[in-house]
Amino acid sequence: MDNARDVQVRMCQLAVGSGQDVLRAILGSCVGIGLMWRERSLYGLAHCLLPEPPRGEPANEERGAKYVTHAIPALLAMMEAERAPRGSIEAVLAGGANMVNLSPPPRHGPIGEQNVRTAQRLLESAGMRVVHVDVGGECGRQLSIDCAQHQYMVKRIARPQ
Repeated sequence: MDNARDVQVRMCQLAVGSGQDVLRAILGSCVGIGLMWRERSLYGLAHCLLPEPPRGEPANEERGAKYVTHAIPALLAMMEAERAPRGSIEAVLAGGANMVNLSPPPRHGPIGEQNVRTAQRLLESAGMRVVHVDVGGECGRQLSIDCAQHQYMVKRIARPQ
């Protein structure tokens, strides 16, 4: 009997997988953050829309992935990995593309770049080693994590001309 489960992680969602699960996210300017705790065969994926909530926004008790700053701690909690030994969880980043060319460009930079910078900063401060980064540019990406094979894959998706 095949117990494989294909888990589509949509915008602002988090998912944890193990066994035969395959976690997937299709990304544009959103950043996909994959966490891999290989020694426990436990994997997580967050599909983040924005780097952080606007100033003054009340704290939201939900454990969602709308904001990178909320997604990483929430994903670690879902994986029960808040106290994992430093360096035991690896991370993969994908997405963060510039999907819309605004004129003039925003003073804070494209949202995809902000998402990636925030994710990198938080992962580094949490002691996670980023083993693969495929971000930026103008193409979408699909980030997949195959829990059974203990592997990830990033596939680029060309923009229609």
